[in-house]
Amino acid sequence: MPDRDRPSFTLQLSQNKYLAPSDDRMDVVVTVRAGDVGAAAAGPPQTAELLLVDCSSSMDWPPTKIEAARHACRVAVDCLRDGVLFGVVECTGRARLVYPPGPELAVAGARTRQEAKRAVSGLIAGGGTAMSTWLDLARDLFAGTPAAIRHAVLLTDGKNESDRMGALDAALGRCRGEFACDARGIGDDWEPRDLQRIASVLRGGADAVLEDAELAVDFRRLVEQAMGRTVPDLRLRLTTMPYSRLRFVKQVFPTEVELTAQVRAREGRVLELPTGAWGDELREYHLCLDVVAAELTRYEDRLLGTVALFEGADDEVGEPQAVVGYLTDDLALSGVPDDDVARVTGQAELGRAVRAGWDAFERDDRTEAAREWGTAFRLATELGNGEILKRLGRLMDVREDGVVAIKDGVRPRDGFSLVLGSTISTHRPPEPTESGGAPRECVHCGHKARPAAKRCGHCGEPFEAGAPS
Repeated sequence: MPDRDRPSFTLQLSQNKYLAPSDDRMDVVVTVRAGDVGAAAAGPPQTAELLLVDCSSSMDWPPTKIEAARHACRVAVDCLRDGVLFGVVECTGRARLVYPPGPELAVAGARTRQEAKRAVSGLIAGGGTAMSTWLDLARDLFAGTPAAIRHAVLLTDGKNESDRMGALDAALGRCRGEFACDARGIGDDWEPRDLQRIASVLRGGADAVLEDAELAVDFRRLVEQAMGRTVPDLRLRLTTMPYSRLRFVKQVFPTEVELTAQVRAREGRVLELPTGAWGDELREYHLCLDVVAAELTRYEDRLLGTVALFEGADDEVGEPQAVVGYLTDDLALSGVPDDDVARVTGQAELGRAVRAGWDAFERDDRTEAAREWGTAFRLATELGNGEILKRLGRLMDVREDGVVAIKDGVRPRDGFSLVLGSTISTHRPPEPTESGGAPRECVHCGHKARPAAKRCGHCGEPFEAGAPS
């Protein structure tokens, strides 16, 4: 296939390579970009889509919830591309495929879309909530298809009270890697942590429906986004050295997802992380290595590991990147964090403050909630995270003197939206500054800093733009 007909992939790495003798870790931000993923001459791969709709008895009150779910499903079915395999599942204390009637998924076309919409219009509310059964049925249905891209949208309005203890975690273990799932909560009486667990393990997003009428637009966006992902899987491959090993890896953009448990060991010191299906998009990963600094030679670059990107059977795509360590006694070099690493660690602290504030709010400790959300407001402002600021603004006001005041009449769904939104992060486009080269020397105090530093880590004075090292 000519290069112009192939997707393009780029792999970039950001780190401060300088290590003090007392350091025991190296933090790296890995950026992966995929483009032109719809350019393959063979066309998009087979896609399968499931709509998992909570039909428990609580969906009947207010009646706008079940009607919003029916309408959202009809809209989602209408936007399915011809040829996509699909089905609609009624979810209560058990799961039941309501369309198509048989055990195999339907093929999207004019006739099947009309039939599916008629079946969806007959959904009624009644029964309990057992999410493990919903996910297990989805796994079984996907397993019966040849689809390379498998995606589900899960909607619920209640707590997972009909499941036995541990059933949801067990189901998530069985479903991990089998399909992707985006989860949505509607109303004011569901558990955001359940949805967060589902989305995290199944490589999707979780969020709250603030207004019932907005659900249809959200369903359409999620289904269209899934159909736009035509690369079934990309894998990050990490090779470590005898003096380095993986401590953790997490996705940090567009949302934060812990991924260490999903890393697979290969031969030797090689590890591999499946990253799921891709469209034209960018994702960032925070990679942390344990390093035995005593085994490094001072004042020279040492290879700590390599990161490569693979697609398909075993095709390497993009340029592999080296993780480098440089042992030095100069704290001005080792003490200044890389800008991208500082950004993702700041985002992690922002998420912690958001969730701690909600925990305090739930136990009616408004003073502690205001303190934590004040911290979150400051961090979100510094990071330029407008989405978190918007969600915080539904729950609190910041007065001119900086005092945080929690609003009266906060709806639970607004709090759920903030908690689930705490994983939404920001991305800073890479600057044209070279990360390699000689250290920069400060004209004010003579101390040295890493090549890409904007400010001296010793005296704090800024480096002049374009000034020589």
